[in-house]
Amino acid sequence: MGRRFGFDKRSRVRRPAKSFYSDDSRGAKLPVVFLNWRSLPCEPNPVIARGCAAKGSIVLIQTVLLSALVAVVSVPVAAAEYEDEILVTATRQPLALKDALPSSQVFTQEDIERLQPRDLPSLLGRMSGVSYRASGGRGSVSGVFIRGASTAQSIILIDGVRTSSATIGATALEGIPIESIERIELVKGPLSGLYGADAIGGVIQIFTKQGKQQRLTPKIHASYRTDDTQEYSVEISDANERGNVHATFAYENSQGIDHTSIKTGGNADRDGFDEFALNVSASYRIIDELNAQVNFLRTDAYSEFDNLFGDGTEFDADTQVESNALQLTYTPSEKLRVRFGANHFVDEAVTPVFFSDVTTRRTAYNLQSDYQVHDDHSVTLGVEYYDDKVDTLDDFVETSRDNIGGFFQWQGRYGKFSAVGSVRYDDNEAYGDQKNGSVALKYDVFENLAAVISYGTAFRAPSFNDLFFPGFGNVNVKPEESDTVEVSLKGKHADVVWRLSGYYTDVKDLIGFDFATFTAGNTSEATLKGVEAEMSYTYADWFFGANMNYLNARDDRLDVFLDDRAEFTTNLDVNRRFDQLDLSVDLQAESGRHDGRGIEIDGFVILGAGINYRFNEKFRIAARIDNIFDEDYTLNLATARDVFRTYGRTGLVSLHAAY
Repeated sequence: MGRRFGFDKRSRVRRPAKSFYSDDSRGAKLPVVFLNWRSLPCEPNPVIARGCAAKGSIVLIQTVLLSALVAVVSVPVAAAEYEDEILVTATRQPLALKDALPSSQVFTQEDIERLQPRDLPSLLGRMSGVSYRASGGRGSVSGVFIRGASTAQSIILIDGVRTSSATIGATALEGIPIESIERIELVKGPLSGLYGADAIGGVIQIFTKQGKQQRLTPKIHASYRTDDTQEYSVEISDANERGNVHATFAYENSQGIDHTSIKTGGNADRDGFDEFALNVSASYRIIDELNAQVNFLRTDAYSEFDNLFGDGTEFDADTQVESNALQLTYTPSEKLRVRFGANHFVDEAVTPVFFSDVTTRRTAYNLQSDYQVHDDHSVTLGVEYYDDKVDTLDDFVETSRDNIGGFFQWQGRYGKFSAVGSVRYDDNEAYGDQKNGSVALKYDVFENLAAVISYGTAFRAPSFNDLFFPGFGNVNVKPEESDTVEVSLKGKHADVVWRLSGYYTDVKDLIGFDFATFTAGNTSEATLKGVEAEMSYTYADWFFGANMNYLNARDDRLDVFLDDRAEFTTNLDVNRRFDQLDLSVDLQAESGRHDGRGIEIDGFVILGAGINYRFNEKFRIAARIDNIFDEDYTLNLATARDVFRTYGRTGLVSLHAAY
């Protein structure tokens, strides 16, 4: 929830992706031989297990009552800060968050420091409309669902760079280090009119840290969690009137937890995780009108995993993720800005036990111009090209494909009405052309109350596995397509910033396993509909933030709940500042999550608390307790009877120093 609104270790063997309704296309759970085996996707059983419904309802009632209690006894992102917050992702250009028409939210570095998350997926799970799935301990395969759309149906950007693997079509979120993140922007809804393929659920953009201090400033960080996880990082930052530079080196070592509740075949051990990460960024104003920005991020991770059903432990996987970006921004006048970007993304996974070594690479170029017609109207015109390549031991039919797309956006205001519309055309070498667009209209009912209605189309591109995997791929697989309608009310009253949204998404031509041909195919349809309520409030040294979400995500042909999506989720965050000391309490709750072909998982409520104490500007100490009441909860099933484990009560202590 943040202050501002607007399975297995990651061996990631490139096996055929699952269908929309099974897991999140990062890999199948049934049947599996090893803990990280990607088997062919299975259709859900049309007979739904309806157990645990009563307990889920009780959790929901408890959550709502607790939400109301916290709202009464506390005074709920700071209103002034909200007014000043800038959002880039919604329109591909800077925009005040309060003026954004799509449902949007921002996490800043201050939010990250306060919440002290274990990893990126669990942090994203605190955002409104986002639920996440983990498959064990640190480093295991994770996924996020934006309004019910899977990771493969949403775009994850790092400094403007697409980060999905070309073979499985999804992003390895568990491999993106928290220590390198400065801010996160979430924009929900169909955005293929601006970003092209895979923007059915929305776009999450991660911005890495930039140099800000007007002098050379080294920083060090060290932390220890009671599950034997150690984290260390060193940062160096410098800036002057012409530019800035920043570098972060981070290392994490975790003894981990056993990934499943299964105790046979050596599965009672601990599965460890190690990660090295390097982030470098620099910006320089060459002349007054021309600025250059470069960003580099690389992570190298080592993960352990076990055989799920038999003997065999201490298998391992090595993974690397690398993102490189260059952007030149030319601003010849106050009305015109032209940007050129070039980037390169690499995703590699080596898993010796499966004789698997897969690398995907994406090289992309884009050119965009923004023109301010006058104070109330602007237009954006852009063209984008990218080329995907796959290097694998498997004999793929094709190992490369390219895509070229062009887009147009208009933003305008007429009195109390504001509008934004976009349209984009994509031509892909592998699956043909796509036309998508969206339009949103806002009406200012009163000075501090507005109504927004929007409609948009989007699509998800078939991955290399869907099209070309030996024995499974089908070159006739079509892209998934969606239509979305959303209605929102948003406002600011007595420094309370709030938004209430309802949405309906119809997804056609879902990609899954076609039993008629035993290959990939467009096998089903789905409906995603829900309601989101978000609010934040500050008073004096108090802060309160909350979001509550309802999601009904179903396979229309089989009339079953889609796996891994929680029906009800709630996030609460209360913070109090006492001069040099910050105290925070947060709550996460959910119910109605289904998995394993219709099995309903018990709901849960998890409470956490943290402190930050600043001795001075250069030194602070932080501590946190997660899952205070040691709740035994489940996010993901390993089989119909066994679960992937989650963390119990853990403590964290960290030191932060600057020189």
